[in-house]
Amino acid sequence: MKRQNNNRERLFNEAAGCCIYCGHPLTLETMEADHIVPRSKGGTADYSNLACSCPRCNAAKADKSAREFVDAMPRKKRYAYENRLEDLFIQGKLSSEKWDLLNPIVPLS
Repeated sequence: MKRQNNNRERLFNEAAGCCIYCGHPLTLETMEADHIVPRSKGGTADYSNLACSCPRCNAAKADKSAREFVDAMPRKKRYAYENRLEDLFIQGKLSSEKWDLLNPIVPLS
C-alpha cells in the first residue's frame, strides 16, 4: 500500500497538483491515476504509463490513448494542454518517456 501511495504522490507532484489534461487543481484524494496508453490497448500499469488526472478527464478519456483524447480536444483546450505539458517538461517534472507518450506533436516511433 505504501508503494501505491508513493506513486500517487509522485504523479501528483509530477503534474504540479493539477490534471495533466485540463489543468484542474486536484488533491491527493481527488486525483486519479490515468493509464496514458490504456491497458485495453496494451498499456501497462507501470509508473511510466500513468498520469495524474481528474475524474472527469479520466472518464471522458476512457479507453482512448492520451494522443487520441488530446486530438479530440477543442483548439483552445489543446493549446493550454500543450503549454502545460511543455512547462512541466522544462521544469524537469516529466520524464522524456512520458513526454513522448503525452505530447501529441511528437510522432510515435
